[in-house]
Parts: sequence; C-alpha cells; structure tokens
Amino acid sequence: RLKFDAQMIENNATYKLLFDEAYPDIAVTERYTKLYGALAIAAYERIVVASEAPFQKWLHGDNEALSETEKQGAMLFFGKGKCYTCHSGPGLNGMEFHALGMNDLSGSDFHGIVDEGTKKGRGGFTKNPDDDYKFKTPQLYNLTDAGFYGHGGSFKSIRDIISYKNKAIQENTEVPSNKLSESFTPLNLSETEIDLLTLFVENSLYDANLK
Repeated sequence: RLKFDAQMIENNATYKLLFDEAYPDIAVTERYTKLYGALAIAAYERIVVASEAPFQKWLHGDNEALSETEKQGAMLFFGKGKCYTCHSGPGLNGMEFHALGMNDLSGSDFHGIVDEGTKKGRGGFTKNPDDDYKFKTPQLYNLTDAGFYGHGGSFKSIRDIISYKNKAIQENTEVPSNKLSESFTPLNLSETEIDLLTLFVENSLYDANLK
C-alpha cells in the first residue's frame, strides 16, 4: 500500500505543483496531507460518471437512441420488474441497504477468509443487529465489463443476478430469513422478460466513451 504523506508530495515536483494549484488558500503545513489528498481523489471520482449511455441520450430527447427491444426492457425495469424501487436517481442506485441473501466473496476468483464483520455488511460497521447482512444498492451504469456481480462476486453475468432476484431464493444459508429485505420477493418474470431486462442493463446503460 502506498503511504501518503507530505514528504511523498514534496519530493514529487509534478504532484507538488498540482496540489499548489488545487489548494492555494490552504496553508503549506496542511496542504500535502491525507485529508487534501482524499479530497482531490473524491473530486476526481465524482466526474468519472456515465453521461452518454443510450438511455441517457434517450432521456435527453434522442428518440432513436434505444431500439424497440431496449424500450421494452426499460418498461420492465420501471414496471413489472420493480427495479426502480431500489435503483433510482441519476445513477440508478440508491441510498438504502438491503439483505438479499447473496454469498460472501466466494468462488475461484477470491482467495482468503471473510471475517464476521464483513459478512454482516452494514451491520458489521454499525454494530446494529437491524443492519446485519445489508449491503448498499449499487449504480447500474457500465456494468457490462465487470465480470462479477453481487456484493460477494458470486454471479458471473448481469443475467445471472437478474434471474436470482426474479426467483428470490437466497443462496447464502447463513443469512437468517427474517433478515432478508421485504423487497426480495419473486418477480414472476418470463425468460424472455429477463432477456429484455438484461439487454437494457447491458446495452442501454453502457457508455462506451467512459474509460
């Protein structure tokens, strides 16, 4: 792990100049610290967002941005699929935390032991039993290339996780059923409807210009 300290910045002429330009009103004794390094990173991350996905273009009036099948997927997203009840706002994310009974960092891509605090998600952080096994609702843009889905990476495709939510049968038996989200109920989507929803998330919410 890279240690962030004043000496590291002051010994790098390029970084030092950038910090001086970014924080001219901050005293030099405070300027090259973890706090202002964190603020700089946060400012950068806030601009790394999808803005030219087909769905966003369609929302801005480009009626040709979505195909008819993508529009059908969107109707399912905001209708029968009830995806919008958790995934909303500009990022199609949410500020809520939900327990969906997913596995914890499992599979061949993960090597290590998951501690109890991590398994309990938000509850492991807040120490509030009501928060146990809950994880934050993620944003849905540019997920196509992620390769793993769910808070533990136990799903390998977008379709897999949509199918999981459609069936609403928990895969992690360690999560007590009384902890599961009230939103985790069968959606009764057909295989065709799952395909349409998958198309919407994979293609309509993908900004190819976001690197």
